Amino acid sequence: MNSKVLIIVNPISGRKKRDKYYNKIKTNLEELGYNVIIKFTSQENNATYIVENYKDDYDIIIACGGDGTLNEVIQGLYNINKKVPIGFIPCGTTNDYARSLKIPFNKQHLSKNITNYGITEIDLGIFNNKIFNYAATFGIFSKTSYSVSRKVKNVIGRFAYILSGIKEVFTYKTYKIKVEYDSKKIEDSFVFGSVTNSHYVGGFHIFRNKDINLSDGEFEVLLIKEPKNIIHTIIMIFKIIFGNFKDKCIYYFKTDKLHIQSLSDNCAWSIDGEYGGNDKKITISNKKRWSQYLVPIK
Repeated sequence: MNSKVLIIVNPISGRKKRDKYYNKIKTNLEELGYNVIIKFTSQENNATYIVENYKDDYDIIIACGGDGTLNEVIQGLYNINKKVPIGFIPCGTTNDYARSLKIPFNKQHLSKNITNYGITEIDLGIFNNKIFNYAATFGIFSKTSYSVSRKVKNVIGRFAYILSGIKEVFTYKTYKIKVEYDSKKIEDSFVFGSVTNSHYVGGFHIFRNKDINLSDGEFEVLLIKEPKNIIHTIIMIFKIIFGNFKDKCIYYFKTDKLHIQSLSDNCAWSIDGEYGGNDKKITISNKKRWSQYLVPIK
């Protein structure tokens, strides 16, 4: 029996519509013997809905969209407790996760070379009752990914994030946060926090100098205290962009589980680049090697 492939397409992700690729991808896979159907996301029926409601129609899922679309796919699989290999065709603006997994950006590479792809098991993050693939963040720069209009992102791409981020340097808030992990506790005022399983965040290779393993059952946690002044803020931003975490205002550690409590205002979170809510109490835990991704065999 031939394997069934479900292609889930976000038709508005990225800089332009991708209609010209869909039928070529479908044809490539059918020529290799796969049974293929395509479903398009909409405001009413997102990728989570499609995964849950067509659960008997696939042995493999290929997500064609941005990091947010991929998050919806994994959320659907997690909700129905079904593990299947996921192929990712990145069509977003930053495509952080695709970069971390070294997934080709050529839209037809996967469909033409799927027999040369293997399955890699990757950790999954649990954020209260939600999941995330690679990043949960709060504070400065975090809301940029979901507050900048899609139209602007599609036109000028990653530069939209940079422009919005520059503005935030002069308007950031601080959040009094308590973090508990591995019998340790940190309590301070922070301007930024991230819990990640990725080499890239916000389009920047900030963990280039760190030993990052996406399947080791641990997150990388980065917390930034309130800087002394605007000059110090700018210096720290550049340090982090280039992977230098040596600063008295920077906490960096690894853990598989942590509890975070906002002691002041509710702070808004970004999950895989989309709005993730503003709960005051959050538990983040790691599901080691839960997700299965198709990646090129070296």
